[in-house]
Parts: sequence; structure tokens; C-alpha cells
Amino acid sequence: MTRRPAGLLAAAVVAVGVLVYAVGLAMTPERAALAAGVALGTAFQLLVLGIAVFAFPGNALAAYGVGLLGRLLLVVVAALVIVPATGVEPAPFLYSLVTVLFATTLLEPVVMAAGARNRNDR
Repeated sequence: MTRRPAGLLAAAVVAVGVLVYAVGLAMTPERAALAAGVALGTAFQLLVLGIAVFAFPGNALAAYGVGLLGRLLLVVVAALVIVPATGVEPAPFLYSLVTVLFATTLLEPVVMAAGARNRNDR
């Protein structure tokens, strides 16, 4: 993964986080749990993206696979450790977390493919 698609993907991750938070505000009164889920999902996705850019610069498939495993582990840890330890309302927290991770997982290959096409067009 090159840095240009990674920058575009980082902007998309932030945009997805803002969108999930905005839609979630209309659906739940639990703003703290919603904000925590969106913040954790967005921050984790940006962290995994940063690691993938530097650890797998030429292997987008490996970066995507490692990212998928990391996202799965985050959801398991959030459900089994973070929710019971913090006492946060589980439904808005986990729904917002999973929505951010799911939406960015769908966007990731699209942005990487667009970056690959642009790189070959030069």
C-alpha cells in the first residue's frame, strides 16, 4: 500500500466516523457510549492503517488480511473486556464500533484499487 491511497483512506475513515456519529445521534440517547464506540473504531482503524503502510508497503493483500484480523480481535476484546470493565452501555457502543469498522473494511479495497490504478497510469 502506498502513501497516497493511505492518505485518502485515512480521510475516508474519519468521514465514516463522523457520519456514524451523526446518524447515531438520531437513534440513541446514549451519546457517551456512541462517541466512545466511534472514537475507538476510528482510532483503531487509523492505527492499523498506519501500521499497514509501513509494515507492508508493497503487499496490499497482506495489509488487508492483518487489518481484518485486528478488527476482529478489537470487536472481541471490546465485547468481552471493555464493556464489562467500563460499564458502558453495550448496544450503542458495540453497534457504533462495528459500524465504523465494517464501513471502513468495505472502503479499504476500493481505495487501494483506485490507488493502484492511479499508480500504473503514470
